Amino acid sequence: MAPKQLILGVAAGVLLLTAFIFYVVAQADESYGVLRGFEGAGLWSGTLPGNCQGDDVCHKIKAARAFFIMATIAAFIGALLLLYIVFRPHPKVMYYAAIAMGTRPIYVVSDVEFLHEVFVKQFACFHSRHLPFTARLKSRNLINLFGANGDHWRRQRHVINPTFSTTKLKLTSPIVNECIDALMNKIQEKENQEFDIYTLYKRLTMDVICHSAFGIDTDMQNDIDNPFIVKTAYFFAVHPERIFLVKLSYLMPWLTPILTLFVHSIIALFNGLRYLAPSFMNQFEEIPGMWIINQVKQVIEARVIKIKSEANNKQRRIDLLQLMLDAVTSNEIKDKNDENLMSKRFHQDEVTSNVFFFMIAGFETTSTTLASCSYILATRFDIQTKLQTEIDELYAEHNGEFDYDRINNMTYMDLFIREVLRMFPIALQAVSRECNTETIVCNYKIEKGDVIQPDILTLHYDPQLWGPDDPYLFVPERHLTRRHPMAFMAFGQGPRNCVGIRFALMELKLCLARLLHQYSILPGKQIEQGFIRREILVIQPDAVYIKLEKRC
Repeated sequence: MAPKQLILGVAAGVLLLTAFIFYVVAQADESYGVLRGFEGAGLWSGTLPGNCQGDDVCHKIKAARAFFIMATIAAFIGALLLLYIVFRPHPKVMYYAAIAMGTRPIYVVSDVEFLHEVFVKQFACFHSRHLPFTARLKSRNLINLFGANGDHWRRQRHVINPTFSTTKLKLTSPIVNECIDALMNKIQEKENQEFDIYTLYKRLTMDVICHSAFGIDTDMQNDIDNPFIVKTAYFFAVHPERIFLVKLSYLMPWLTPILTLFVHSIIALFNGLRYLAPSFMNQFEEIPGMWIINQVKQVIEARVIKIKSEANNKQRRIDLLQLMLDAVTSNEIKDKNDENLMSKRFHQDEVTSNVFFFMIAGFETTSTTLASCSYILATRFDIQTKLQTEIDELYAEHNGEFDYDRINNMTYMDLFIREVLRMFPIALQAVSRECNTETIVCNYKIEKGDVIQPDILTLHYDPQLWGPDDPYLFVPERHLTRRHPMAFMAFGQGPRNCVGIRFALMELKLCLARLLHQYSILPGKQIEQGFIRREILVIQPDAVYIKLEKRC
């Protein structure tokens, strides 16, 4: 038998087995979809992902559910094969689909009105993110803004929001420019030679977040082996949901309390060994998570000492770390209804957890967006020329200075970045929502614990939402037309959208403006081979190979 026939035979066998298991499980749970108002009972409601032609064909809401380990494994393999055979990925976009997470139903939604209900109108019922149980292991005082829920999240957001106000961003832009100075010095060494600019962007974004948010002075843009970069990169190499214990908690939710107790016991054991056998624990201190947290604690301790020594200094540094430390208290919040009391309280451990989170979040997302921008600029010289024209005009008007106010006057730059994020969204799963209270959304019953996952790529490439221009074409001007707010979800939507949107846009615009003012970006010979986007925690390319040519 020829290899191709053998492969097809095996695939067909797996699909038949999967279909049989789907049938058995669907029969056992035939009432599941009906009770919630979904047409079609059992595992699937509507049609397979990506096959929506309109409301008369399907409701753009797909649900999957499995009830034991073998069914889930077989379903996963079969679903992937079927998606590959029936819905071969478009060469310009990697299709994203989600299936059931064990026994927990996940609704993959591309209906904008349904999403508007979930993210905005009924936010009180969907204020939680869908996170693995490991993200909720710790006490409330160790949960950061990303993982917090309800009043806990609202209080943290209230404290952190002022960091990203217009006033604070104006004060921060000179710090960002200093970091970009270091980037430009490194780029100067690469003139007229092919190199991967993505690696330089990673060092830049880590440098920016450390300097501007936490006051950490590093030389990471010159030190290619800087441990902050090396250790942080590990976090984006392993998806939490690929961890065995996390998979087990999804497949058998009733095991979650036992798994939680087990992991807590391991943590307690490590904490005890830290004091009883410090020499033994030294080898574990280099584990990326432990190393970064230890560094974060040292940074916080140093800032606290500095605050005490400069108690009368009215010109002290006001950044994200300072705002959180100002809100620190060792007392529990007793009156949750007292907004004034609630808004002023922050626990010491919450500071550590949030510094860790912002350091991780500010590193990969912005650098990946810059990488995607560079790919477009290298392959679309017409777009690059329009941007350079706008940048040159701004440069001439303001005596060669780029700051927060001036970059916000660049209309085409804003359109360009939004189009990059439309075509190359980064954190697809980060915008999911978990139902906290049973509710009805667009006549569908959603129960507590159910997960709503926006089908972001379907939304971003929907011709009805983004026409009349072909959504597979890069057309920045399409963003001049008013669209449905749920059509663009690169930063999420609703009260729980990305808290650092304005900071990220400032960093992106400053970097691109200064880079394109001095250089033209040309494609490297390996640009297409390197720009293969893979999803782990975020969707990121392997590399972006370009050449930089000095402008006259």
